[in-house]
Amino acid sequence: MLTNVILYSLIFHFVWLQSACAASDKTNTTRPPTTITKGAMITKPGCQSKCGNLTVPYPFGIGLGSGCSIDPAFDINCNTSYNPPKAFISLGNLEVIDISDSQMRVKNWLAATCYDQQGKIESRRTSQIVLVPYFSFSDVNKLFTVGCDDFSNISGVNFYTGCIASCTTKDIILEGYCNGIGCCQIPIPKGLRRFRNSVDSFSNHSSVWPFNPCGYSFLGDLNSFTFHSSDLTDPTFIVRTIDNVPIILDWVIGSQTCASLLKSNVSACHQNSS
Repeated sequence: MLTNVILYSLIFHFVWLQSACAASDKTNTTRPPTTITKGAMITKPGCQSKCGNLTVPYPFGIGLGSGCSIDPAFDINCNTSYNPPKAFISLGNLEVIDISDSQMRVKNWLAATCYDQQGKIESRRTSQIVLVPYFSFSDVNKLFTVGCDDFSNISGVNFYTGCIASCTTKDIILEGYCNGIGCCQIPIPKGLRRFRNSVDSFSNHSSVWPFNPCGYSFLGDLNSFTFHSSDLTDPTFIVRTIDNVPIILDWVIGSQTCASLLKSNVSACHQNSS
């Protein structure tokens, strides 16, 4: 009887182990939990771990040329002229607000064009971001265009697309939907590392100006932006979007594939790594 119980237990654990191994080979479509900031030692010895409210784990490091990161591209410039201090990517002026195992969140940049009642441009801003090879724009981001008489263009290396948002009155807008009426959204290609973005109008907002004087375009996290008709008249839209709709960057330590690294016997890259 005891032998049967032991044998059954061994079979059960063997089947469970097989199932667990099979499940581990499947593609994980959910975002992995952040573990990079959970260890007892998250920085190189003697290196600062916090910039204001941001925890900066290795392979990143605080201080330009400090030697605290794995590469100068991973240096974080901690600007102490702000209270609390703010962190910026070393090779640009993107403000970092979060670092996880494979992603970084940075403050947004917007393209916008505003018109007066006669259809003349009052203000215009474009956005352009160029990333170093270790970073790319996550395809979790979408290109958004907000307005009732607007089209935006976004271009990169071998990449060009646009998005049209239009409406004749705010009354036809479905709250929470970005379906082309007052707001449109389109995907971006995976691996995009640079883009230039601008927004223009079909008729200078002449017919929609009373309820929509400006058009906006921006790249941002799909899960952080919900369109509302009040966005069309909100004078704080740019500031609010910069603060609440981050751009998500994917980051990697190197640019080689695991297949090529396996041939060189790199211990950190195993069969099921990607």
